[in-house]
Amino acid sequence: MNWAPITGRWPAVRHKAFVRGFSALAPYYLVNEFPKSGGTWLAKMLSDTLDLPFRQNAPIRLERSVTHGHFLNPLGLRNVVVLWRDPRDLLVSFYHHCYFVNEHNNAALVQIMKARCPFDDYADIRVNLPAFIRFLSKTPVSPSFTWPKFVAVWAWRPGTVQTSYEALRADTPGELARVAEALTDTPLSAGRAAEVAERHNFARVKQAADLAKPASAEVSFVREGALGGWRAHFDPEAQAALEEGGYADGMHLLGYELAQSEQGKSC
Repeated sequence: MNWAPITGRWPAVRHKAFVRGFSALAPYYLVNEFPKSGGTWLAKMLSDTLDLPFRQNAPIRLERSVTHGHFLNPLGLRNVVVLWRDPRDLLVSFYHHCYFVNEHNNAALVQIMKARCPFDDYADIRVNLPAFIRFLSKTPVSPSFTWPKFVAVWAWRPGTVQTSYEALRADTPGELARVAEALTDTPLSAGRAAEVAERHNFARVKQAADLAKPASAEVSFVREGALGGWRAHFDPEAQAALEEGGYADGMHLLGYELAQSEQGKSC
């Protein structure tokens, strides 16, 4: 038996088990998102704000800390911040994560995606995006669930703190202070919030990621971080793929409006 896939996944399995089992006890403050919504950025800011360790790639321990993940099933989870992002921006960013190797150990995912949903020119995102969206809607790989399913479970879920990438970019100190107080019942001073926001402003984060990017990485995990950048890559066919994939209801629920459009091809 080939044990490599099992041993390779063990840290992630252990991490999820710890978070589920001890999130209320430790406690763990969990930033839960669909990938590429800005969860790492928010988790690092909360770690700094609350003066707690951020347990992401490091082994998680039974301690008060901030962590981050992509959980669909809410079983056992407490102290959850649910982070949203316009799925159109999210999908453009996720496309890069699926087809270009970055510094976050995504080479295996890139290999799988290129085998299961290949394209002639991976740089032509506008042409490829409709088929990519349709593929993810029917056969999600990592995570094993779709954005609409994530919305169905987590949108406005009682007992959670809800925020968005857009709100954080619009007023980072104010939204960070609101989230931190909602999590801990302890007010965060405006000065402290501004200090943390400046330390983690996107230009700094992007510059640090670019400098740290290894030679083996084709792109940086931290990309543009733009609001509405999807407009450069979406055409009517990509919007039709969203409608076919069941995105419209979730987008409306979260305040992201989707225009009607024509249908097109898939992988």
